[in-house]
Amino acid sequence: MKTKDYYKILNVKVNSSQEEIKKQYRTLAKQYHPDANNGSKQSEEKFKKVTEAYETLGDKGKRKDYDQQRRSGFNRGPRPRHNPWQDQGYDFSQDPGGFREDPFQRGSGFKQQTEQQTFDPDAPTRGFDLQFILEVPLEIVALGGKVPYTYEKYVTCADCEGTGKIDGEDCVVCAGKRLTIEELTIDVEVPPGVADSYTLRLELQGGAGRNGAPPGDLFLKIQTLPHPLFKRKQTDIYSEVQIPRELADSGGTIEIQTLESLKTIKVEEGTLTGEELRLSGEGCHFPWDKKRGDLIIKFFVSDD
Repeated sequence: MKTKDYYKILNVKVNSSQEEIKKQYRTLAKQYHPDANNGSKQSEEKFKKVTEAYETLGDKGKRKDYDQQRRSGFNRGPRPRHNPWQDQGYDFSQDPGGFREDPFQRGSGFKQQTEQQTFDPDAPTRGFDLQFILEVPLEIVALGGKVPYTYEKYVTCADCEGTGKIDGEDCVVCAGKRLTIEELTIDVEVPPGVADSYTLRLELQGGAGRNGAPPGDLFLKIQTLPHPLFKRKQTDIYSEVQIPRELADSGGTIEIQTLESLKTIKVEEGTLTGEELRLSGEGCHFPWDKKRGDLIIKFFVSDD
């Protein structure tokens, strides 16, 4: 079964670093974004392809699986048709707003347009939705909080006020395209106990609309950053703590790190390697709930 060559689509080498892949994707995304090409259908299709390729190659785990399949010639049996907005973790069924449409169709002005129809640059056109990955520390995923996020999007050109013209000539800033690229930073509110790969929807934070139409939305898929001390399993947090032999044999207290602070715990006399201590209510929040799971401490006795 023939499968797309994502490396060829992004025009990068197989041994390219993650940073090189990200840089190339951003270059191609700017080049082919429909907003930068007067709504060109051909540019829209190319933009979708490079986005699909980056959704796999931009993720280390998915890239590893893809490389294994690529080396084997993709001969592992039939695979379902790929949909980057669902297969890569953009599960819109989790969206409280019930949004299920294709982001490239919803309100973009292309839904009723055919190849033969002419794009009207003066028609009100809703801005494109944007989708990115939001890396979030484990503590914030577990307890909730704000995460700063920086991204680029198309905004209405301030110099020509979105007309594309100044004194009858093409605006030199936007080259007559009416939009320019702007980098901005926003604070994203992460709900407590949110699941990894959950997609947040930020309304009207996407690309600017044309001719008075509203902006698109911004979708951020949560990716939990690895933590040096903790691992999450649903609402419970697990941590491994090394204790000296003397403390394990005689018992006593030791200070350990929890999600929020340092806490003194009691080590029972005769504690063995592998024994666990459960701290109730010190784990991850239940999604959108005040209740919390537990922190489970697993002891390892050291002879040093």
